[in-house]
Amino acid sequence: MPTRTPPIATRLNHVAYPTADTAETVRFYTEVMGFTLAHAIRGEIDPETREARPHLHTFLSMASGEVIAFFDIRGLTPSAQDSMPRWVRHLALSVDSRETLAAWQAHLQRHGIHVTGPIDHEGTWLSIYFADPNGITLELTHQSRALTDADAAHAARMVADWTGRSDTPRGV
Repeated sequence: MPTRTPPIATRLNHVAYPTADTAETVRFYTEVMGFTLAHAIRGEIDPETREARPHLHTFLSMASGEVIAFFDIRGLTPSAQDSMPRWVRHLALSVDSRETLAAWQAHLQRHGIHVTGPIDHEGTWLSIYFADPNGITLELTHQSRALTDADAAHAARMVADWTGRSDTPRGV
């Protein structure tokens, strides 16, 4: 009897990143970004190796309930960026309008934060980019329209062209 695929995940719970400065990270996300410090967990053991490794895992919540989490591991400093351009690895957060996006850009700049953009992504997303205190690239974006089946078909053609394969799956 074939195994059934479990239901797809329903929403993002959290993403986790390293930090070497919990106080500055919490300050940035609460005072600048308006998140709420929602929870923290202190651990003493590395869950993979079972060795002593004191760490603090903090959870900062958006209004939607979705969370950005950080690990501060005693004695470890997050390693430098790899060779990928900074814009490749980023966390994109939605805003409700172009006006809100512009207000965020001004707000961030008043806090002395360098902002790139706005950048128009083919008329579907308008985005600004900036870094948090950990060097994590954040994107605030306004999506101007819902994605359609035509977008998915176009994406499948682009992937097939890029990879040289015509068997690229489209959504479920």
